[in-house]
Order: sequence, then C-alpha cells, then structure tokens
Amino acid sequence: MDFPDDIHKPVVLITGAAGGLGKALVRQFMSHDWMVIATDNRELSLAEFLKEKFVRVMNMNVTSDLSVKTVFDNLVLQNIQLDLIINNAGIDRYFPLSEAPADDFINVFNVNVFGAYRVNQTFLPILRSPGGRIIHIGSESLHLKIPFMPYPLSKNLLESYSRALRQELGFLDIAVITVRPGAIRTSLLDGVSGLNQQKDSWKVDRPFQKFASLAAKLVGHTITADKAAEFIYKVSQQKRPRAVYRINNKIKLKLAALLPQSLLEKIIKRILS
Repeated sequence: MDFPDDIHKPVVLITGAAGGLGKALVRQFMSHDWMVIATDNRELSLAEFLKEKFVRVMNMNVTSDLSVKTVFDNLVLQNIQLDLIINNAGIDRYFPLSEAPADDFINVFNVNVFGAYRVNQTFLPILRSPGGRIIHIGSESLHLKIPFMPYPLSKNLLESYSRALRQELGFLDIAVITVRPGAIRTSLLDGVSGLNQQKDSWKVDRPFQKFASLAAKLVGHTITADKAAEFIYKVSQQKRPRAVYRINNKIKLKLAALLPQSLLEKIIKRILS
C-alpha cells in the first residue's frame, strides 16, 4: 500500500517497530498526525497497522544491506522525504564473553550499532536537510562493564557513534539525539526473566547462574512503552534538542558507574561467587 500523494504530513521511519516500544512509537506518531514507515523483520507482528491510511508496514532487517536498500528504493519511488528516523531496533543477550561464540557477540552489535549506522547512511539522501532528525534509542546501562552483558557495551558504542554523527550532521542542520531510557516493560525484559532457564554449560557456569538468578530482581522500577514513546515524541519536537535525554534512570546505576573499577570488580565477584 502506497501513501496518498495528495496529503502532506511529516514522515517518520521507525526500526524495530514490531516490538513493544516500536508499536508504541507507531501509535504515538499516528496520534500526532504523522505518516509512519513502520519497519521490522517481523512484518506479520505489525498486522494491526495494515489498514491504517497513513502507516506503511515494510519488512526490513537492519543487519542486511540489501534489505535496507530495498526499503530506501521503495520510498524513493514514492518520492517520500523523511523528517525523522528513529533507530529503535535492538536485541539483548546474556552470555559469558569469555566462552560464547563470536557470532553471538557480533550479532548484538550488528543489530544495536551497525544496524543504526546502516539505516542512517542509507536513508540520509532522503532525510530533510535542514531540519531532519535522527533519534537513537540508547540505554541507561551503557556505563556498566560487568560480566555476561554485551548489551551495555553495544549501547556505549551506539551513544559514542551518535555524538560523533551529531557533529558531522550538524553541518547539514540535521539533529542527532540519543534517548537513554531505563527499564521499559517490553519483551526485552522477558530475556532477563528467563535467564535462569538457559541450559548452556560454561566454565563460569556457577557465577553465570548466580547472575541469572539475580538479574530479574535488579531491574527495578519499569515504565510502560506508551510512556516512553510519549517522552520520545516530545524529544523529537524540541526546537534545540540536546545530545542526550534520560527517562526512568536509576540512581543506583549512576552510582555504580562512578565506582572505581577495582572496587566494582570486588563487589561483583563477591556477589556472584
């Protein structure tokens, strides 16, 4: 289904739109009279939007050059210009960094970092300049360097990339923003809850199992995807947006990130031994 060519609305492209936050973002921008390009490699999960006049559901795998380019070509054929890109696609995995296959580690970065890199580069030619915007969905966990969690490492790199890109695209009057949320009640949290059900056998299995048993208890206060989406929409409307915005960030995580590395290591080892 193509967009009507006689209607003029701002256009947002959202990656990872089939997830909890992704769907909430689609609904939020719809409610504010935007056209929405809702992309995900789980296209069927977006069936609820197929009949919406101003939503275009498109299959896109952010880890594939061909998949991303196919969506870009489709939009070019429709003469669509983007006002906003929201890089929301992300995955969370837990495993020993010392033992899990390299592909497991690479896959986290392929989605969380290089997916955003690929999307931004591909769609830049049709992102409005001046005035276009890119929003990256980061994480408050980015400063944590603790065992079994590649996710914060990927979000750390994503935010560093976002800050560098912000400076580059500033020359084109395109704003690049990171939104750094705390825990959101989405399927990503299911991975935390199901950690103690993993059956892999590692040399560091005992501390991993201890980590698995504690992880869900340490999530803390969560917010709904709708609340996070509303916040992200408001950020997208700021006249002079900052580089980073935070929502539902926890004091304990901030304090943990400030601890000397040697002290943090001792605390983690004591907890997981």
